[in-house]
Parts: sequence; structure tokens; C-alpha cells
Amino acid sequence: MARRCGVEPLLILALLAPAAAAFAARPESALEQKRRAEQARLEKIQSEIIELKQRLAGTEARAGSVLDAIEELDLTASLLAREAESLRGDARGVRDRESETATQAAGLETRISDTERELGQFLREVYKVGPTRYLRVVAASSSPADFAAGQRAVEALSLGESRRIEEYRADRAHLDAVLGELGRERSDVARIEGELQAKEQELRESRRRKTAVLAGIRREQASQSRALVELAGMEKEIQSLLQSLATPGAGGPVPSLGFARRHGQLAWPIHGTLAVPFGNVRHPRFNTVVPHPGIDIAAPVGQGVHAVFDGRVIFSNWFRGYGEMVVIDHGDGYLSIYGHVSERLVVAGQDVHQAEPIARSGEGGAFEMTGLYFEIRHDGRPEDPGPWLRESAGRVPERPGRAPRGSHRTP
Repeated sequence: MARRCGVEPLLILALLAPAAAAFAARPESALEQKRRAEQARLEKIQSEIIELKQRLAGTEARAGSVLDAIEELDLTASLLAREAESLRGDARGVRDRESETATQAAGLETRISDTERELGQFLREVYKVGPTRYLRVVAASSSPADFAAGQRAVEALSLGESRRIEEYRADRAHLDAVLGELGRERSDVARIEGELQAKEQELRESRRRKTAVLAGIRREQASQSRALVELAGMEKEIQSLLQSLATPGAGGPVPSLGFARRHGQLAWPIHGTLAVPFGNVRHPRFNTVVPHPGIDIAAPVGQGVHAVFDGRVIFSNWFRGYGEMVVIDHGDGYLSIYGHVSERLVVAGQDVHQAEPIARSGEGGAFEMTGLYFEIRHDGRPEDPGPWLRESAGRVPERPGRAPRGSHRTP
């Protein structure tokens, strides 16, 4: 029998261990996952703000050219937009905390109200009974043992009532603290919203300054000539960048993925309409014909940009003339370039799949429109993306085994 008693605790522990492990390994709730993802996104935005400030300082230090002036204005607008987005994220976080605190306060108020009602009933009963409760216990006791038991019952009842009063006082103190926190959070929301309004006004002023600068360039023949020379130099800069990116990274060269066989089958990288075609086009800034090595797709700011095919991200950063830019290597010398995006969702070295979100559409670019600038290059030479893409502009396909792209929620 002794051996059995010694074994039973071990059996109980063995049975409880899986349950305890399962509890410890409890997965994050959807709310916790959302908060973690939002925190990571805001940290990324802060990193981008630091990069943009450094890049802007470098642009201001350079000798001013026509395109440098435009680049500085684009960088300023992008920096202000990211700072505004960071403030919006802060405001969302404080509003969420405010909502949780308000819910907590409402729960405490309900519990305090219930306790007050119960204590009121108790006090009324005490008033009715008066000081005779102890005498009733004595009178009802037929023996010393019954008296002792009755006395213990009275003491237990009194102790329970005392604890309830202490809990009530603790709840009141907790409610006062929670209401104070709620007031501070509401003040934070008002402060952040004021900062956001000021930042958005600053962004509008930055866009107006850019419009004025471009109007001045159009009026000055000399500025137009210098800008055209600089535009030709920009093609050399992108060629130099792409040549440097052609060197395989730590992950080795991108294998052949069959990009060449997808001619005419690629989905458009964004829902939108073709605004500026590939080839020689009249530049709106300088009123003259210039080479246009890609296409501009008109779309609202913030719309999802998707990879047109499987590949590896080899560049995700700001680049002069292209703004925030993502470059994907699809193997066999084929690259796709996504320029003037407002937010990059991927990093260099990351493998991506066809139709995977990689960025969000932005504004600016050569033609001062919202949407996406898109290129396809083979061995560094630009090719007309039109024949590569499906006829339905802006269409994004479903990925095998995934929900329809329209239902996909981008980060």
C-alpha cells in the first residue's frame, strides 16, 4: 500500500505535465500577433526616417543641380510622409490603449456598484438584527462544542464581510488610478493628432514648393537643357547600380526560374491603368522628347504593389531619380524594377513569389502622378514591359492554394 501511495503522485505529475506544457506553449492571440506586427512596422518606419534624413543631408550638401533640387524636394516629401505615418501609428496605439483602459474602468465601476449594493443589503440586515446576534448563538447552543462552532461561524462571516470591504476599497483606489491613466491617454491622443495635422500641412507645403520649382524649370530654357543632360546621366547611374548588383550575394546566384517563358503571361504589378508607355515620350517637366525605359501605372497612393514573378530582392532602398525602389532578380539576367513607391515591404536578400506584396504605391516620379513606375531589364537593357504583361491592366492573379488577392490584407 505504501508503494502505491508513492507511485500515485508520480502518475498525477505525469498526467499534468502535458497539460502544463500545452499551456506554456499557448500560441499568441490574433490581437497579440497584430500588435507585434504593428510594432515591427513602426520600428521599420523609424529606421526609414533615419535613412531619409541622412540621405537628405547628403543631397543638401551636394552642389545644386536641377535634378538635385527635385531630388531634395522628393526626399523631403517622402520623409514628411513617413513621419506622418509614424504619428498615425502612434495615434492608433494610444487609441487602442485608451479603449482598453476605458473597458477596464467600466468593469471596475460595475464591480464597485455590485459590491456597494451587496454591502448595503448587509448593513440593512445588521441594523435589523442589532447586537443580539452573539446572544442568539449562545442561546441556540446546547453544548460548549455547539457554542464554539457557532462562534467560529460568526467570526468567519465577519471576516468575509471585512474582506469584501477591503476589496471594495482596493477597487476604488484601482479605479482612481485607471481613470487617471485614461485622462493621460486622451491627452496623448490629442497631442499626437495635433502633431499629425501640423506634419500633413508641412507635407502639403512641400508639394506646393515642388510644383513651383517645376514650373520655373519649364519657363527657363537653360534649366531645361541642364536637366536633359542630367537625365541622360541618370541612365548611366542606374546601369552602374545594376552592374554592381549583378554580383551574386551570400545566397549565391539566382537560379533559372523560367522568366523568359512567361512572355505575355505576367500579371500587372498593381491595379491601375497605363498612364505613360515605354519608349520616347514628351517629358512634362521639360517639354521635350526623352527616353522612357519603363512604364508609369496610375493608381491611388498606398495601393499594394506585387512581384510579377518569383525571384530574389537585390535592392530595396532610395535611389536617385527612382525614389523608394525595389529591384527583383528573376534569374537568367532578368530584373523587374518598382520605383517611386511610398513604402517598401521587403528587404534585400529576401526571396519573393509571384503576386507577393512587396511595396505600396507612391507619388512623384518624372510625370508627377500617383501610382508606380515599373521596368523590366534583361542583362541591364530596358525592355518594353507591355508585351510581357497580360492584356488586362492592373490585374493581380491568385496564387495556388491561397485566398484571392483581393482578400489578402497587406501588412
